[in-house]
Amino acid sequence: MRIILDTDKKHIIVPWNYSDKLADMNKIIESAGGEKLDFVGYIDDIWKYAIENSDDCLKTAQKPNRKS
Repeated sequence: MRIILDTDKKHIIVPWNYSDKLADMNKIIESAGGEKLDFVGYIDDIWKYAIENSDDCLKTAQKPNRKS
């Protein structure tokens, strides 16, 4: 799932079906006896992991090609 961090507007942009995907993940977690994810906590956990492992998790996008 791709989540966008807009540093100009200070927004976090999630996919339109983020809540549905989170609900699906929570069903799997609940059936395994784990603790459910909440809307903000899931993003926060991934952010912390990515920052702590920035050598592997930080990616730079490719420069877009210009059409002549």
